[in-house]
Amino acid sequence: MRCAVYARVSTEMDSQRTSIDNQIDIYTNYAAQQNWEIVKVFTDKKSGTKRNRPGLRVLIEAGKAGMFDVIVTKELSRIARNGQLSYELWNLWQENGIHLVCLDGSINSVEGNVQNFGLFAWLYENESANSSRRNKQAKKVKAQRGLFVGSNPPYGYNCENGILKIRNDNSPDIVRRIFQEYLDGTGMDTIAKTLTTEGVLTPSQAANKTNASNLWHASGVKNILNNPHYCGDLVQNRTETISVTSSKRRELSDDGVVIIENTHEAIIPNETFNAVQVMIENRTRTATTPKKHLFTNILYCEECQKGMWLKANQKGYRCGGNIRHGDTFCLNKVAVREKELMHVIMEDLKALFNSLKGETFLNSLLNKLNVKKRNVLKELEKAQSEIDKLRNKKLEYVDLYTEYVISKEDLVEYRELTDSKIKDLQTKKTELNEKLQEYDNEDYAINIGKKLKDVLNLTELTPQVLHSLVEKITCKNDGTVHIQYNFVNPLQET
Repeated sequence: MRCAVYARVSTEMDSQRTSIDNQIDIYTNYAAQQNWEIVKVFTDKKSGTKRNRPGLRVLIEAGKAGMFDVIVTKELSRIARNGQLSYELWNLWQENGIHLVCLDGSINSVEGNVQNFGLFAWLYENESANSSRRNKQAKKVKAQRGLFVGSNPPYGYNCENGILKIRNDNSPDIVRRIFQEYLDGTGMDTIAKTLTTEGVLTPSQAANKTNASNLWHASGVKNILNNPHYCGDLVQNRTETISVTSSKRRELSDDGVVIIENTHEAIIPNETFNAVQVMIENRTRTATTPKKHLFTNILYCEECQKGMWLKANQKGYRCGGNIRHGDTFCLNKVAVREKELMHVIMEDLKALFNSLKGETFLNSLLNKLNVKKRNVLKELEKAQSEIDKLRNKKLEYVDLYTEYVISKEDLVEYRELTDSKIKDLQTKKTELNEKLQEYDNEDYAINIGKKLKDVLNLTELTPQVLHSLVEKITCKNDGTVHIQYNFVNPLQET
């Protein structure tokens, strides 16, 4: 049988890297004993309670594509410590005819040993919940002893044996600068934009996080301004995960918060921190909800794909990426005038409507649709023919393998390549069938006419008409505007 193996550890610590290799060695030996062919090794370095694991996601998709017949793992907890996830995966693999073998002897569907699946699914989730409770209690005890228990120390600090130490770089000065600039009246967005422009390392970069962004955001600045650790006090146990199977967190009551004063050297004086908190509260209280304008959520910068914001002082829409992060993020500084954009769209729609209202339009449209329909049917027939040929080729290669003309490696390589081609052709068939359904719709032209019949009488472009007819508008940094309508011009040549 074709075999996939799955190995997992909970963290990326060096001590656990060897564990992955050891697991793979055990799986390899077992597969050899069973005379099974290992077609793929899947690994993860993440908790088994979480479903968003890269290796697991690929394993699921490979299983759906029929790449293997059996999955081998150390125990069910390697794949899932989440009862709901365990059952979802089990049902998925059962539907696709895939076996599961756990080398601890708990589950082996090849031999029919599946009666205790539910028991082990419950057992491992319950074990994770108990472990989570023990970890939370241990962290609380450490916090009460005045030790830092967070995953990453605050920006500007290192953590040595649970004690926060001021870093020997410019990050403490950046923290002081953020507090001072905010006290001087500079907004969080402006502070973030300036730091991004200057290329200052972000908190995620300073923590050496994977795929750390080089962009500062107002939310990150606010987190720094709200962090009491900068005053030399530890304020911990403020939130906790909702459950062992969820990453969402909830606020704890004040009784649960652990506050230990003067545990480490302060970066910010208490009076400065308190003054900032008052300013944040006052600004939050008087803040108003941003006003939505006509092209909000429909007009985007073509260079960075960020939404464009209406700037009243410039009488036009500007790229939000450039406004927020500066030239280092996007160079598009074009201001798109709202009235000019409305005029372009109105003229576009009027021209299209005029092209649709002629007496000979219907016959012309039907002829064009029939031609398109015939072309789609030909493409569908061709795609199915190619799929049939590929499937026949797969059988021929199996014969060549059984006759010792090609090796097992050649067979596996060709089978994977062929399956990939068949999958692409199936996707193409789905898209062609969707087109065919669109062409078969008797209201295809009538619906366009209904949408456009009142355009000539409009004196302004209302939000209702705009969102009914326009899907997206993009603007380049040379001022070129591209309008994407949410319908197809039937007379347009494609």
